[in-house]
Amino acid sequence: MNDARPVPGERKTVFLLASIHGDAVDLLKADPRLDVVTWDDARIENWRDEADAVILRGLDLRGDDIRAARRLKVIGRHGAGVDSVDIEAARERGIVVLNTPFENSQSVAELSVTLMLAAARRVVQAHHLVRTGGWAEGRKGRGCRELYRNRVGFVGYGRIARLTADILRNAFEMEVAAYDPKLPDSVWQDQTGVTRVESLTDLFASCDFVSVNLPRTPETTGLISQQVLAAARPGLILVNTSRGGIVDEPALAAALADGPIGAAGMDVFQQEPPSPDHPLLSLPNFIATPHYGGATQESLRRVACSIARETAQALFGQATEYYRVA
Repeated sequence: MNDARPVPGERKTVFLLASIHGDAVDLLKADPRLDVVTWDDARIENWRDEADAVILRGLDLRGDDIRAARRLKVIGRHGAGVDSVDIEAARERGIVVLNTPFENSQSVAELSVTLMLAAARRVVQAHHLVRTGGWAEGRKGRGCRELYRNRVGFVGYGRIARLTADILRNAFEMEVAAYDPKLPDSVWQDQTGVTRVESLTDLFASCDFVSVNLPRTPETTGLISQQVLAAARPGLILVNTSRGGIVDEPALAAALADGPIGAAGMDVFQQEPPSPDHPLLSLPNFIATPHYGGATQESLRRVACSIARETAQALFGQATEYYRVA
């Protein structure tokens, strides 16, 4: 166990293991209780020996590193997912683990809608035709679809999914369905205008668009399987902005090449970055973005300032239950 307790007047050292928004760095440096070591400082390599807290973004923090960092009391994760942190190793040491589950929700929801629109209107293919002299062919709009009054299904119906659904309902009058066996009945009761679907195959069979909005866990890895994809309504458009590995990528490639999936857009992959010869990347009805759903200017500032504040509070024994993972 890590039995260290905050000592009044004692300065603590926070290591920023990756770059974060400058406003958050300024916020930490303005705290007279803190010594802040940024990602570009030569001292960064000493974090295992000197860090009382670390803030990480897009990096793995494995058990060996956590156990080696004897002074470490707080781990702040820039973003919602904590699958990059060995939570059990942190618990063994009594280290507080924090994340920022809500600050990037709007930007991820907007990307989900963007990918649906881009896939439905074949934007990437149309852009290629314009660049290569295929203007006349592009104007035919072959295979293009509307979102308007079509049915969208959500695999997982948490905060981001609900924000996405609100955009789609308000802008396109879409009918909304969702599959989420983990969502309590009390929450379902508040979801007016949403059809609760009891199985994944029923969701895929009854929807024109499906958005995946789940964390990656052993239970959800490979959840969108060949069997689920085979049940899809012909021409269904699939979007995943949550975590790689939830969608079976070889199965999706086959379903895009031979049906029934009409198009797909993914911001996440099982292995990131994907290899250049990944089978999905060669398909004309597939769109990829580089795991940047939360990477808007506004979101990056919100996330960074939030995790900076929460990390400092936890480091000095103040309550942080709202964002506490462990």
